Amino acid sequence: MIALLAVVVAFAVGFAMKYGGLCTYAAAVQIVRERRFERLMAFLAAAAWAALVVVPLAWWWPAELSVSATHDDWAMAVVGGLLLGLGAHFNRGCIFGTFVQLTGGNLTYVATLIGMVAGALAAKYGLVAIAPVKTAPALAAQPGVPAMLWLLVAAIFITSTIWRRGRGSAPRRLRSHPLSSILVALTLGVGGGWLFAAVNGWDFASVLMRAAWQSLSITNAGPSLLAIACTLSMVAGGVAAAVSQNRFAWRAPELLPSLASFAGGSLMGLAAVLLPGGNDGLLLSGVPALAPHAWLGYALMLASMLALLMRLPNDKG
Repeated sequence: MIALLAVVVAFAVGFAMKYGGLCTYAAAVQIVRERRFERLMAFLAAAAWAALVVVPLAWWWPAELSVSATHDDWAMAVVGGLLLGLGAHFNRGCIFGTFVQLTGGNLTYVATLIGMVAGALAAKYGLVAIAPVKTAPALAAQPGVPAMLWLLVAAIFITSTIWRRGRGSAPRRLRSHPLSSILVALTLGVGGGWLFAAVNGWDFASVLMRAAWQSLSITNAGPSLLAIACTLSMVAGGVAAAVSQNRFAWRAPELLPSLASFAGGSLMGLAAVLLPGGNDGLLLSGVPALAPHAWLGYALMLASMLALLMRLPNDKG
């Protein structure tokens, strides 16, 4: 029953990601170019939903759900966050954005996946001795004062976001479609957060990396069948959203953008081992659990994106 639910939820998460065009790099582009924060607020709302719903569920059912752990290797968290931002700049999209582009038929971003695997392989070979392991419980792993204060902040943030999108303080373009934007953040936060807590390595980046590590005998265990099924279901959901919006169109890969995407993917794969975790895991698992390495890594990833866009504008962002 849990396996079937996970596959269905993964489809809904993939649909929401593509339907909402979610990408942290696109959020940074919007901030720099337009001085608007709607895309970033959608991501923060997703993390708040994950905290408000998934974290308490993990307290009640610890045998079925587990929130992210953390570590105190701040140097690796800093380097990993900066590399994630740099990789997204080269790639013109983060891990979310790569998924959105691929499920819309843009084959240039296949190079991103190849780069992510290459970067993760290089990190496993060369940096396995220093890559941090999440061995300490996050601040919200158990009920306590920090966790309760965080849930209160998350609830206030969600309430104010819903109120603003539906009332006069929101721009007209947001008031015209308030429900869809709220549902996208809700589906991504609750659905994605629950999947990270219930299915180990369910996301497409983790499935690819673990399959590559196993094929080269770097690790003994590859992705589970359930994780693979969830990834395939998420991709199907993204394609379904693209078709429903008439936004699916095959685009052949281009040489120079593919090279840039490969370089960006390599950096993001390397960062995923150093943090550890990609920006999707940080946002939907680490941040909701109050894992310090996730907060630091995500903040530095966003800061590096913004700094790079201000210094080196990317017209194709």
